[in-house]
Amino acid sequence: MEKILGFATQAFLESPWGQEIFKQGLEQGRQEVVRRIIERMIRHRFGEVSEAVEANLQRLNREQLETLGEMLIDGNSLEELMAAFPPVTDN
Repeated sequence: MEKILGFATQAFLESPWGQEIFKQGLEQGRQEVVRRIIERMIRHRFGEVSEAVEANLQRLNREQLETLGEMLIDGNSLEELMAAFPPVTDN
């Protein structure tokens, strides 16, 4: 049974569809790591991270999160940093 599952997994991962899913998973993982690092940096620099800020961070892509991380170096306040990105709305 294990051998069959191993072959099936290998075939899946070698397929174009499997490769795409694998790449998407890797990107989501990278984005989550960057988001957590940014949250820690915000907490270290400005104190507790509010639910509103957390929601805003959740919706940013990896590139935006990396930009926010760079802005943390020179930013004077959390409000200033978050103003650089549109607020989350309930649309």
